[in-house]
Amino acid sequence: MTKIQILKNETYSSEEKLPKPATSRSTGRDIIATSEPEIVGTKQNKDGSGYYYKSIDYIQYRTNLFTSVQMNNISDYDILGFPRSSISKYNLMLANSICLIDADYRGEILLRFKYIWQPDDFLYVPTTEPNTGSSLIVGRPNLNKIYKKGDTICQLKVTQIENVIFELVNVLDSTERGKGGFGSTTENNTEKNKVSIPEHLIKMYEKTNVSTPRKRYSDLIKEREN
Repeated sequence: MTKIQILKNETYSSEEKLPKPATSRSTGRDIIATSEPEIVGTKQNKDGSGYYYKSIDYIQYRTNLFTSVQMNNISDYDILGFPRSSISKYNLMLANSICLIDADYRGEILLRFKYIWQPDDFLYVPTTEPNTGSSLIVGRPNLNKIYKKGDTICQLKVTQIENVIFELVNVLDSTERGKGGFGSTTENNTEKNKVSIPEHLIKMYEKTNVSTPRKRYSDLIKEREN
């Protein structure tokens, strides 16, 4: 068994407060946000209810968690951070998909999420900026759809590091798959993998009136730039 040391501070002040699995067979250790979300992006302007954003790079949370993975005589370990299942209720996705906390990292574990824009987030607002016309399309993230301070936002899993050696060779061994890339293992099962669309859905689609297509957002921006 390996040990993960946690730096003592106001958040982790006793053994009872250390990250723990939710059940006896859970493998993830839940951690919480110890700060309000920090939205990093390009702001447009401010009105009485908050900022508009032209873009959001990421939303960052502090955890006040500092770790030290202790080596043993057998193997070394690292820590992986996985999204929680609750993330499906929010407009968020972990920015680096699965975060890797190397065994020799001693800084605070920070978590960054990408914000998933929804149609209701976009606003059409007046602006005095040059070359944008009299209005601009911007966005405001839905604060009810992101994590807040005190929320459990990630689960950590300790994994064993395999000792591998990269070896330079002139020829690789042959396999049945060979150089087959994306989709190569299903190319010979085309008929088996076809999706069958119910006949009643096809008829309903054919009867649907097609109205004039709405303009794309990118086209609107181009029109306002000209």
